[in-house]
Amino acid sequence: MKKYLRFTAAALCIAMLSGCGGGPKGDMPEEQAAKATSVEVANPTINTVKDEYMYSGTIEAAETVDVTAKVQGTVAAAYFNVGDTVTKGAVLYKIDDKDYQTALKSAQASLNSANAGVQSARTNVATANGAAMKSQLESAKSAITNAQTALENAKKSVEDAKIAVTNAQTNYDKAKNDYDINKQLFDVGGLPEDTLNTYKIALDTAANTLTTANNAKDKAELGVKSAEDSLSQANTSYNILANETTAENTKKANDALNTALAAQKSATVAVENAQQQIDYCTVTSPISGTVLKKNVTAGAMAAGAGYQIVDLSSLKVQVNVSEQIATSVNVGDAVTINIPSLKEGGEFTGSITEIPPGANADGTYTVKINIPNSTGTLKAGMFAEVHFAKSTSNDAYVLPRDAVLDNNGEEYYVFIAENGNTAVRRTVTVGIDTGDTIEVTSGVEATDKVVVKGQTYLADGDAINIVADNGVETEPVTEAPAENESDKAPADGKEAEK
Repeated sequence: MKKYLRFTAAALCIAMLSGCGGGPKGDMPEEQAAKATSVEVANPTINTVKDEYMYSGTIEAAETVDVTAKVQGTVAAAYFNVGDTVTKGAVLYKIDDKDYQTALKSAQASLNSANAGVQSARTNVATANGAAMKSQLESAKSAITNAQTALENAKKSVEDAKIAVTNAQTNYDKAKNDYDINKQLFDVGGLPEDTLNTYKIALDTAANTLTTANNAKDKAELGVKSAEDSLSQANTSYNILANETTAENTKKANDALNTALAAQKSATVAVENAQQQIDYCTVTSPISGTVLKKNVTAGAMAAGAGYQIVDLSSLKVQVNVSEQIATSVNVGDAVTINIPSLKEGGEFTGSITEIPPGANADGTYTVKINIPNSTGTLKAGMFAEVHFAKSTSNDAYVLPRDAVLDNNGEEYYVFIAENGNTAVRRTVTVGIDTGDTIEVTSGVEATDKVVVKGQTYLADGDAINIVADNGVETEPVTEAPAENESDKAPADGKEAEK
């Protein structure tokens, strides 16, 4: 019954429109409506469009280190497995240090013996020419030390005095400049005499301070000369005393002391080396990161790299680009990176860290890019597509590329749907063409309904039938509204059956 009613209403509507000279769509003639081209329309989108170049590369870890023990031995314990996260300084594994502890004890014993030898040699030096001579020599040495200290103090006084002179000179120059400026004002009647006197007093004070500072500097320089003379005299006195001792006894005692000191130094180095070998038995991670490889097992001999640690918090990718790209980007520029293997969240932003000054053998330039990876989404070895923006246009009118037609590149144009049923050809100018979309710099407005499908079959003024608007299908009228009560279906449906 319902289908019958729809047919009746539609037939009635067509009959009425035919009688009025109209068509099935507004004022469109019936013949024209039959020839209308089905199209889809859409408003231009306002977006940022970029002219990009894409290069491919493989993601690498920014830092990968092989951790190797600096000593040989049996692995006592290993604390991390592949995939574990480690921090910088974390203990990865330990080497059994029993033999190295034994070596340390032996070296320590040798050092103790050397220390005793030094002490004995020093006693022999002290008694080589009697207590009186030693006392005099010590006093002479103290005099030299005191003279050296006095000389250093005197030199410091000179430096302080020079600073004071510099400051006083600066203050004087300022006071002089202030006075000269205000004197000129006074001379033309622009300043009272008492105010000028204030500047004159300041100038005189600064001059006196400068004189005092210069005098202090001269005095300090004389102090340096005096201290130098005192030091020279102290050295002379000491040399006289030293030459008065028995040369042979002193020489033998000092030679013995030097030998003992050399043995002490050698023993000290041996202890330090032995302790260092023990320290090397504890192998730590030089960076924070993730365990990529583990090559050690407790109870086995340590050989080669025990662990490989990779820092995945910051990754890098390098691509070989053309000269055009290498000369149009800078270190620090942001680039877009797509990871095709990631279905969601596959777009990242990286920054250029290195642009080489010269080309490779094939004429390309290897550009390096850093990619933050705080979430750990990216993995080393992933395939990456790096997009370099040659130019960018913000808030641009953007259309699907196929919506814009052209005459061999001489003229670009689109079709606009006007009055809902007529295609109007409109010339446009274009900007960035990405292949999928194109920027329209003039000729369309945000409210225009641009034909995005079916446009290749249109001519200016053609009748059109819009089947989709901005991706939403339009529904044609399938049932005409009832004109009066007689057009309504009976409640019981009996009239329809007739």
